[in-house]
Amino acid sequence: MTRFAKLICPALLFTTCLTPPAFSQTRDELTSEVNSLKNRVEALEKLIEKLTTAGAPAPAMSKPDLPDKTVTFSSSDPAPTLKSADGKSEFNVRGRVFVDWSAGSDDQGTFDISGTKLRAAWFGVEGKATDNIKYKFEADFGGNNVSVKDAYLQFKVQNWAYTIGQSKMPNSLEWNTAISQTSLMERGAFKSAFGFGRGMGIKAGTGGDTWGFTAGIFQGTNTFSSNTEEGWTAAARVNYGGKLDNTTWLVGMSGRLRDMNDRTLSYKAKAVTNLTSNLVSTGGTNKDKLIAAEAAFSHGAFFGAAEYAFLSATDAGTLGRNANFSGGYIEFGYILTGENRPLDIKKGAWGRPKVANPFDRKGGLGMWQITARYDTLDLTNNGAFGGQQTSYIVNLSWYMTRYVRALLDYGHTEVSDLALGAENASDVVGLRLNVDW
Repeated sequence: MTRFAKLICPALLFTTCLTPPAFSQTRDELTSEVNSLKNRVEALEKLIEKLTTAGAPAPAMSKPDLPDKTVTFSSSDPAPTLKSADGKSEFNVRGRVFVDWSAGSDDQGTFDISGTKLRAAWFGVEGKATDNIKYKFEADFGGNNVSVKDAYLQFKVQNWAYTIGQSKMPNSLEWNTAISQTSLMERGAFKSAFGFGRGMGIKAGTGGDTWGFTAGIFQGTNTFSSNTEEGWTAAARVNYGGKLDNTTWLVGMSGRLRDMNDRTLSYKAKAVTNLTSNLVSTGGTNKDKLIAAEAAFSHGAFFGAAEYAFLSATDAGTLGRNANFSGGYIEFGYILTGENRPLDIKKGAWGRPKVANPFDRKGGLGMWQITARYDTLDLTNNGAFGGQQTSYIVNLSWYMTRYVRALLDYGHTEVSDLALGAENASDVVGLRLNVDW
């Protein structure tokens, strides 16, 4: 019996008792009335129970299983990564800013400079659409111009990665190392002279703990001019290395074939920094082929690297002869604060060093590195008189953190074998503040 019924029943009985008795009623009639009253009370209890049940909340319905759309920020240097709940998708903001100052001149008056330049102002995104599809887009806004750098999708199938879009062509250790991690302000002179760059196309790469291989074919870049038959480039690179005690070493080779169709190739290089002018240069036709070799090592705080390339420019000499050019560098360096410069064997590139004591208010001094390089480029052969350029460069780098760096370069350059036996020389000093994320 419910609490409400227990309260109502006595009240009904009390009311009944107050009713004046009918003395004319027989005992059977009184018994019948009492039974009727009991029936009414039972009916009332059932009614109250129905009303109470009707007012109860409906049972909860189970929700269908829906995908978790929660996103999280994971802690990663230098900026957090946005990830999906299942970890298959992620999004990163990337960028770099290089502010350069340079001063110097040459004997022939080709340049006499002292000034600044926003060498790079990159901004972009990269991430994963799924656990086997990556994407990247970066553009350079430096110099008040917009230039698309990387813009591609990368698909991973077993141990292969297929890259479709605009990306770096696979040539050279230093070219495949991010410029924020190269030892000097600029890469070797042969890189710019021989046109290492990016292209629109497809490349495939694979590798293991001790080796890496990448090959691709490209046609043009992200820009296109109407009524133009774009040329094509085929390039491939293989590298092999290992670790022995405290030493990491790497050797490699790369090759490239170019047929530019409607475009005429040229070969030229600046002296030491990007703010100077070309001291050596020559024209070509529309075809060339290149082969290059490379080697590098990292042993504790010591490191070194050497690269050399040979290029044959079709019909670039006199009387329809091919012109054979060459260039490369050798460098050695030492990290004064004792850290190690990492060498990624599979990628075939220098990595980002770990700074033991970042520069901060607690007294950290950052990481200090010195490098000396001998750089050479020869663009004179078979009637092509582009000149022979030799540079002696020293560098001091200060890594305040892994992502903030200052570089100071000084280089003396000598040029010979120009047309009519002319010679030239220059001295240049450069300073860069570099931050990337």
